[in-house]
Amino acid sequence: MALRVLREPVRIRRARASDVDALARFIAAWTSDGTLLPRSREDLVRHLSGFRVAVRKGEIIGCGALQPVDGALAEVRTVAVTPAFRGAGIGRRIVRALMRDARRAGVVRVFCLTRRTSFFSGLLFQEVPREVFPHKIWSDCLGCPRLNSCDEVAMMRRLAPVAAGAAAPAAGSPLLPIPHPAR
Repeated sequence: MALRVLREPVRIRRARASDVDALARFIAAWTSDGTLLPRSREDLVRHLSGFRVAVRKGEIIGCGALQPVDGALAEVRTVAVTPAFRGAGIGRRIVRALMRDARRAGVVRVFCLTRRTSFFSGLLFQEVPREVFPHKIWSDCLGCPRLNSCDEVAMMRRLAPVAAGAAAPAAGSPLLPIPHPAR
């Protein structure tokens, strides 16, 4: 897809406390069609430091969040761009900013659950079996209207080399071993 040219600049920046209400409205607009899971205002405030927003003329036109799962694993979530600005590379810019945040935080693996596999493939994510994830990441799924008919695909991207002494993943694999909690 060819990138659209925008006449007005779009800035990708960290979300601010003053963005919470606009961000809540933006996300709510995407929950009715199932693109995004609902996020309460309280949840946004609690996780605001992980959000990046795309802003044009003072208006939020895109967002995305990085949510840590543990020290080495984080999730990219809540990625959306206003339809009028799709194809302009804004979503890619948001996810790339989140990847930089993850690297700075020492995250080794980043995953997402998505129905937009071609978008994330273009950002070097690879499909993985859902079973590789620890059970604690599935807590959001409990409130999802698609819980029993989920059509999202698990994708992962490795950000850093395997630490010395750790078991190496298969050649070209985006995965590192993920410990599963005792059952």
